[in-house]
Amino acid sequence: MKFIRISITILIIGGLTAWAGLKLTSNKKVIDEKAEIKAEVITEIPVRIALVEMLEIDNSLKLTGAFEARKELNIIAEAQGRLTSLGIDEGSQVQKGQIVAEIDDTGVQSQLATAKASMDKAKKDVERYERLVKAGAVSQLQLEDVKLNLQNMETNVTAVEQQLKYTTVKSPMTGIVKKVKVEEGSFATPGAVIATVVDISSLKMVVKVPETDIMKVRRGQPVEIQTEVYPDKVFKGSVSLISVQADEGRKYDVEVELPNDKNFQLKAGMYGAVKITPSTTKKEEALFVPRNAVLGSVKEAQVFVLMEDKSVKLKPVRVGESSGEKVLILDGLSLGEKVVTTGQINLSDGRMVKVLNEIDPI
Repeated sequence: MKFIRISITILIIGGLTAWAGLKLTSNKKVIDEKAEIKAEVITEIPVRIALVEMLEIDNSLKLTGAFEARKELNIIAEAQGRLTSLGIDEGSQVQKGQIVAEIDDTGVQSQLATAKASMDKAKKDVERYERLVKAGAVSQLQLEDVKLNLQNMETNVTAVEQQLKYTTVKSPMTGIVKKVKVEEGSFATPGAVIATVVDISSLKMVVKVPETDIMKVRRGQPVEIQTEVYPDKVFKGSVSLISVQADEGRKYDVEVELPNDKNFQLKAGMYGAVKITPSTTKKEEALFVPRNAVLGSVKEAQVFVLMEDKSVKLKPVRVGESSGEKVLILDGLSLGEKVVTTGQINLSDGRMVKVLNEIDPI
């Protein structure tokens, strides 16, 4: 009996073990089936497209340059001596004819007093000789010599008086003091620069125009100017000068002038972008595509074109200048063709695609 009980126990344990093993195997198979990764084959690449369109060519010239003061003059000392006063500072406003400095005039005043004394003596000599001529005591020739001496003395007085005027230094024009080059008490000599005055009531800008575009520019032509300082403000100016000879780079200097708006004050040295629109009624049109449709370099540009069967074809194109987000197509595409603008990284010639958008205007 004892042997029978042991055998039954062993059979029960073996049965349970076998059942547990089968159950675990079944569960593992289910788990493996659920965890198995099923590869999905993508047959169509999602893309966006745009039309090749005929648009007007922008023939305007876009150039950059720096603003300069329209007029700049130096205040020059015309007399010699110590500066007894200096009434200007850098950045101060001056008016034409305003006294800006004074030079010690002690020596000139002394010369003037001597010259006037000599002139007075010459006048008395003339009066005395006129009386002597009437009395027959001297000849007419002697009287003429005395009169000539008087004229010389008068000329000398006038010259010294002019030197006295030069001891007062005045501004030659209305403007802003750009730089003061001397100090009060320093010694000035004729020709020395006291200060520099600039007129910024109007400004000028010199830009370089290539020889291929210079015929589009004429004197007096209106221009538009934009700056980084006032990005939303468009300044109006005009072409004031066109150079008659090109530089070594075959470019011509074109000077643009504009009034300085008091509400949007510009300063010399600031940069600006000039737009010159040719004054012509003839409008030119050409084919354009979005910039992001063009692949490769400018010399080896390519675009993906959508075919009727929803496949794409890689076409070489010849491109011209860019205009904003558009690129000029010189050759390789036709009006109305559809070009891929996004998704090109996954494309190859002949690949099927799925269009995600309606036609985007460019």
